[in-house]
Amino acid sequence: MMKKIIGILLVLVFIMGVFGCSKSEPEPDPNQLTLDKVVELSSKGEELTWEDFEQYHGVECGSGLYIVRYEIDGDYELMIGGTSTTGSPMYIRLVRKDSEDESGCIDIRTEDVQAFIDETR
Repeated sequence: MMKKIIGILLVLVFIMGVFGCSKSEPEPDPNQLTLDKVVELSSKGEELTWEDFEQYHGVECGSGLYIVRYEIDGDYELMIGGTSTTGSPMYIRLVRKDSEDESGCIDIRTEDVQAFIDETR
């Protein structure tokens, strides 16, 4: 009888260890701008406004112009700039961080975002 109880306890400890140690993926932050969201937003083209980006985490970094930088991942960021936060921004650029020239960025309102991502990955 004692061996049976010990056996059951060992099985329970093993099961608890397996499920207790399994790592679950953290929930994605809905306020983090992703490449998929950039592709989706780009479909609005010239209709994009500052308000379309209000829900996402961004950092103001302008001096003279209102500029907000949105960290996307280790490779890309989005930069939005203009004279004010009302109306249309002057630019909305997806930027490849390791790029050293203008070929590493596009305006998501007028250029093919998915093609840019595919070419620069």
